[in-house]
Amino acid sequence: MKRSRSGRRQLSFLALLLLATAAPLPAQLPRADAGIATSAAPPPTAFVPGEALQALIVEAVATHPSIGAANATVRASGADLRAARWQSFPSFTLEGMLLSEAGNNRQASLMVEQPIWAAGRIAGSIRRARADREAAIAGYQEAVLQIMLDVSQSWHDYHRLDRRHAVLSHSLSEHRALVETMRRRVAQEVSPLADLELAQSRTAQIEQQVATTAAQRSTSLQGVRELVGDPGFTPGPPPAPGPMPATPESEGLVAQAFEFDPARQRLAAEAKSAGAQADVARASVVPQLSGQYSYNETYGHRVGLVLRAQSDGGLSRFAAASAAGERRIAADLRISAQERQLREQILSDLAEYESARQRMESTRTARSATARVTESYMRQFVSGRRSWLDVMNAVREATTAENDAIDAESSAMTTLNRLLMRSGSWPFPIGNEDLP
Repeated sequence: MKRSRSGRRQLSFLALLLLATAAPLPAQLPRADAGIATSAAPPPTAFVPGEALQALIVEAVATHPSIGAANATVRASGADLRAARWQSFPSFTLEGMLLSEAGNNRQASLMVEQPIWAAGRIAGSIRRARADREAAIAGYQEAVLQIMLDVSQSWHDYHRLDRRHAVLSHSLSEHRALVETMRRRVAQEVSPLADLELAQSRTAQIEQQVATTAAQRSTSLQGVRELVGDPGFTPGPPPAPGPMPATPESEGLVAQAFEFDPARQRLAAEAKSAGAQADVARASVVPQLSGQYSYNETYGHRVGLVLRAQSDGGLSRFAAASAAGERRIAADLRISAQERQLREQILSDLAEYESARQRMESTRTARSATARVTESYMRQFVSGRRSWLDVMNAVREATTAENDAIDAESSAMTTLNRLLMRSGSWPFPIGNEDLP
């Protein structure tokens, strides 16, 4: 006796209901960001950066291609996570066959399969996708931090070179004035020709330094413009070198940097992903149990359980599981390597900052002293108590002291900014709400 079409429809409905009860569906599509612990920056300290530099950082982060690429990677990781979560849902297979074109014999078949037990394969895939998303988010923040460091370095380099160029240009004007003075004295046979040649030689040296510094300043300016994506960008006034805070305690700063470092967070997430991949690889050697409903013209409706074991050529899955375990070990070791590198960077910056703070005091004193010495030597030269070589050396030492003070101030501010950024104490230009 043939089944009626309405009976077949009822059996189909019952089979789908049975599969649905095996794994209850959620009320809505799972969100990619559900359950993700993002690596937010710790709350900033009382430090407030210069408005010009912070605005430049925000603009660079908003426009730089590397940030856009990291943003796209985060979006892709969200899609991967959604895809991994969909593995818990039933899979459908619908086939249409044309057995005999002459006899117009067409058949259709439908198969619905719901995973019941996969030995942790699906759960491991979801954990791996979640860890990959955490790694993508940390990579996004790592790209932002690198832009912050690059902008700060280029910004301070430009202003340092701009100030050096101004000092050297002023020194060049003084040297040219000294050349004219000595030319008149030589013409009057008051001073020997060697003194004029000395003045001209020192002037030529200053001219070379001015040209070199101008080229370096142009290169730094171009670097800033490329970072912000504005070929016509012109930096504002240089940052005012205020009093520098005391050097922080090294162990506390290193610990704070470890907690904040996006690169370390990315490596930790990659280690979690490698561990989840190892679990998936080990589970792949165990058979999978599924509930199955099928229908075709030959067998009609069928509902049952399927136990499926699959091999990819010999014992390749066992080897894959072993390889996944080794990758987890490698990921853990990369975390240790990153911690060593970060500790080295922090301690090196602390030493440079302390050295720059000490040099700031000494160079400021030397700058004031050499200026007074130069004026005194000029008066003593006119009265015959100092030689022309003493005057030229005093002028050169005054220029050198001025540039040393500029270098010390720039080094202190640049290193302080770098320490604040790497420890998470600088206001981060993005938050979790900005993540895709």
